[in-house]
This record gives sequence, C-alpha cells and structure tokens, in this order.
Amino acid sequence: MAEDRRPETVLDQSRKSAKEAKKSGDAIQRHAPSEPVAVSEAEAVQTEGAEGPAPVDPLEKAQKEAAENLDRWMRAAAELENYKKRTLQERSRLLKYRNEDLLRDLLSVKDNLDRALAYCNRVERSDSVAEGVCMISNMFEDILTRYGVKPIEALGKPFNPEFHEALAKQPVAGKAPNLVIEQLEKGYLYQDRLLRPAKVVVSAPPAPESAS
Repeated sequence: MAEDRRPETVLDQSRKSAKEAKKSGDAIQRHAPSEPVAVSEAEAVQTEGAEGPAPVDPLEKAQKEAAENLDRWMRAAAELENYKKRTLQERSRLLKYRNEDLLRDLLSVKDNLDRALAYCNRVERSDSVAEGVCMISNMFEDILTRYGVKPIEALGKPFNPEFHEALAKQPVAGKAPNLVIEQLEKGYLYQDRLLRPAKVVVSAPPAPESAS
C-alpha cells in the first residue's frame, strides 16, 4: 500500500520553524552564563575583612618582642640594684647601732658609780673603798668610750632641746636665760645618735620687783 504523502503546506512549515526556534532558545538559555550581581562598596569591604587580618612581618614582630624584653630586664635589674642598696644600708645601720639597747641599760650602772664617787668626795672619804669605786667608774667609762659612747657637755651651755631635757627653770640674777645651770643626770651620745638626753635645770630671767 503506497504511503500517503501530502505536500507540506505553508502552515506546516511555519509550525515546524517555530518548534525549532523554541528548542534553540531553550538550549541557549541553559548554557548562557549568569549575569554578574552588583555588590555595594560596604559589602565589598566587609567581604575583604572576613578574609582575615593582614599578615605581620616576622622581623618587625621579633624586634618589638626584643624591645619589650629588654625594657622588662632593665626594670628588673634596676629594682634588684635598689634592693641591694637598701639591704646594705639597713645591714650597716643595724651593725652600727647593734649595742644601743645594752649600752642604754648600762648607763644606770654608771650613774650609780658617779653618785658613789660624789658622796665620797663630799664626805672627803679617801679609803680603799672610795679608791675602788673610782677605779671601777673609770674602767666603766673607758669601756663606754671604746663602744662609741660619749658624754654630752651640758653645764654652762645654752639649752638645746635636741640633747637636753629641762626638768626645771630657776631664776638667776646676772645670767642669761636658757643656760644650763645644773646637771641632774648626764646625757650620752652613741656614735652620732642621741643615746640619752641630759636632764638639766635651765636659768630663767629674775622676776621683776614689785613696786613698793
């Protein structure tokens, strides 16, 4: 049986061309690259920052750490040197005045020896007992001198509150005020420090005479 071939009409050709054109457009659309999307400047900066901080130069970092370590070392060395100086000064001071309390307590013994000598001189006693007391007092004074203890010269001197302790004031005619006229207890220096002030009586101007 012979095939029924009808000649293509113009309408058939138009439909066939439209189908081929549609297939070609779909293929182009599938393979066409996507259009670039516009990005704002702020988003671009944020995107760049999200990538991480800028790399640090290893040499610059090492130099900075070396400078910080040198500064810390110099500070520590200065503090250690100051500590050594303070320790040395404190040790020297302690050694210099290490006998201060003992010598201050021994002064009461020297006071009693001086009172015994004053009594012997007042009663004009010159026997062996008086000579022994005098000898002991002189030996005691030599020991104090050997350890740096010196008596304070007070009698007849102007009153000095740094070395003298005024127990009384006494009006005296013909004398300037604030002079030490009597020494009740000797004062002593230990090295360059006051060990005990001298207890004294100080002169005062005489009271004005009342009008008759």
